Amino acid sequence: MRPLRWKVLAAAVAVSAMVGWGGSALALRGGASPMLVPWTTLIVGVVLGGVVLAAGWAVRQVRLGRRRMDPTRAVRTAVLGQASAYAGALLAGVYGGYALTLLPYWAHAPRREAAIAAGLAALGGAVMLVAGVIAERWCRIGPDDDDDEGNDVAEAGVAH
Repeated sequence: MRPLRWKVLAAAVAVSAMVGWGGSALALRGGASPMLVPWTTLIVGVVLGGVVLAAGWAVRQVRLGRRRMDPTRAVRTAVLGQASAYAGALLAGVYGGYALTLLPYWAHAPRREAAIAAGLAALGGAVMLVAGVIAERWCRIGPDDDDDEGNDVAEAGVAH
């Protein structure tokens, strides 16, 4: 299993932001009304981020010798962290791009509300992204390798 790479996560945010921005710009130019993203999207992102951090914290406690854990659970937690990071990157990008599309229409109340809701949803995605990166780092064993090559790093007991 390879560690998360910040360049891949940044590319996921950038590409999904372009898709969110471009798709919503085309839809709005075509006469579609802005979609109001539910405010619960932020809450779901924060709760999922908290769950991922809690699972990662349990693995970190194992690494520090304070607990025992099945190695399979540790590997699953590392995978959960990576999945959260990638999903959060995509959500933050898409909703952020959508919010950017609506910013020029800030004077119109319905579009301003949609922009705020999309911005909050993007924040929820960012929370998932950060929580996933932290949890995945907590699941690493072996020497840290900050150059993102990951050749000698074993994560959650699995060698590359």
